Amino acid sequence: MAEIKQGGEQFSSRWGLIATILGMAVGTGNIWRFPRELAACGGGAFLVIYVIALFTWAVPLICAESVFGKKTRMANAGAFKVLLGDKWTWMGAWAGMVCVMLGAYYVVVLGWVMKYLSLIATGFLTTVQTGGTDLTSQVWKDFALTPPSVEAWMWFVGAVLISAVIIARGVQGGIEKANKVLIPSVYVILAILILRVVTLPGASKGLEFMFTIDPAGFTNPDIWLRAYTQVAWSTGAGWGMFHVFYVYSAKDEDIMLNSFTVAFGDTTAATLAGMVVIPAVFALAPDPMAVMKSGANGLTFVNLTNLFAHTTGGFILGILFFLALFSAALSSVIAMIELGCRNLMDMGFSRIKATAYVTGFFLLVGSWSALDNGIFENQDMVWGVALLMVGLLYAVAAMKYGVDKLWKDDIEPCSDLRVEWLWKGIRFFPVLFTLVWGWWFYQAMTWYPGEWFKFWPLQKYAYTPGSMVVEWVILAVILIALNGAMAKRLIHANVLD
Repeated sequence: MAEIKQGGEQFSSRWGLIATILGMAVGTGNIWRFPRELAACGGGAFLVIYVIALFTWAVPLICAESVFGKKTRMANAGAFKVLLGDKWTWMGAWAGMVCVMLGAYYVVVLGWVMKYLSLIATGFLTTVQTGGTDLTSQVWKDFALTPPSVEAWMWFVGAVLISAVIIARGVQGGIEKANKVLIPSVYVILAILILRVVTLPGASKGLEFMFTIDPAGFTNPDIWLRAYTQVAWSTGAGWGMFHVFYVYSAKDEDIMLNSFTVAFGDTTAATLAGMVVIPAVFALAPDPMAVMKSGANGLTFVNLTNLFAHTTGGFILGILFFLALFSAALSSVIAMIELGCRNLMDMGFSRIKATAYVTGFFLLVGSWSALDNGIFENQDMVWGVALLMVGLLYAVAAMKYGVDKLWKDDIEPCSDLRVEWLWKGIRFFPVLFTLVWGWWFYQAMTWYPGEWFKFWPLQKYAYTPGSMVVEWVILAVILIALNGAMAKRLIHANVLD
């Protein structure tokens, strides 16, 4: 590989790296999806299976991503080229583009959170006290669900620009500095919320529900599959973003220990969020399970907003909750934009130009999702399920290069925590992938009996396997056509002194 030094950007400390990769992992999925999934799966058994999934799914994949970034000092496309050969370049690019496509709609959520934070700050909860869920439902519908959602688009644009400014300032001056504030804020705010929520009458029933283990849950395959899916989407393992941030890691960074730290840090955030949301719903809602089943958006922007309006101190609770959600969402968006930027920088673009191009792409592609919630739902399904495939690509790439070789040459020498058997468990990942991905694919087929293969219009067939396959193939065909050109340009590694 012909390496051309580009300034050798690097995190200032191990804490800077940990804060940043935690920021990537801790997102809205921890705060609004984890509590909902835990409630749907009956509580304690789900938690135990979730921890098992951390060891067998998340940690091996995080290690694989991390070693690719640290070893090559190049992002997704460049690393696949260097380790596996030029013809694999498109596959690394596909892995990276899946995350970029996801980011283009995910930033819409950041815009929603910013909108509701401003609503609560300006007295919206006082109005809700008289209107109840009918009002919160109508406000949410008018804001985000009725196309064209112009106001939602405006907040989306603001969210993209805020993220771009942080990225443009570089690793230490922007990304690391922001995450050192955002991530501690999430944990502190969630802890404060717990202290208030547990004092609510009836909150103890929510905690009891969370941590009571029903042995029957361990024999329910649906709970196992949902726990593994939640781990995949919550930790960000196999998405390609750990890979990119390890491009900026120190030469002696402990990959295995950091992987454990992030996996359990992410789980801690999710558990804290569960201890906020579930007890609050049990304490304040007439039918707690109906609220928990209302979907992520319904739970957050309709039901919780209404609950905050009808409890003492609800203004403070609402502000803190949406601040935590804002911090989690922004830190994740930063990671997704940086992934796109690092891939372009490996092709010789400056950070400023790369940021401008990726920002432009987010604004172009994401606007569709911001303006039409039907498109948002489609993109969420298509690229969310595709992320599972990205994890498979990393597992296959690690096996092709050599699982033993990566351990001996790149992971073990810098590890205080030497858990070789866990790393080598990545060889079983294709089996886990087949079970989890196959389950999702089968579910999607049952939602559209006789029409599962259709894909247009996207709003009507938002969740069909046909829609997923068509969009994945289009992206793959474009990148295969560009494979040679990308391979020639990918020579600019982030070489450290």
